This record gives sequence, structure tokens and C-alpha cells, in this order.
Amino acid sequence: MKTIIGFGLIILGFVSIVRYPNFGMSFPETLGALLGIGIIAFLPGILLIKSDNKNKTE
Repeated sequence: MKTIIGFGLIILGFVSIVRYPNFGMSFPETLGALLGIGIIAFLPGILLIKSDNKNKTE
């Protein structure tokens, strides 16, 4: 279940980056968008996937 939620968060992050209206217009705004989406979507998604894989091996 954690893996499904993790992949969902990663897909949500990619969709959010693609749909961001001013992505690439200015460096500070682009950096802020990447950091924000990374912290909100990518990091928890990766950690959920790693946690679920660790539980399966034990």
C-alpha cells in the first residue's frame, strides 16, 4: 500500500511541475518551485517506497 501511495505522490509531483505556469521564467521562482514540489511530493514518495521495500525484506 505504501508503494502505491509513493508512486502516486511522485506522479503528482511530475504533473505539478509540468502544469506550473511560470516554470523556467525566472531562476528564483523555478528553484523555489522545484524545492517546494520536491519536499511536498518527491521526498515523501521516495521514502514511502523505500520503507515498504525494507518491510518486505525483513
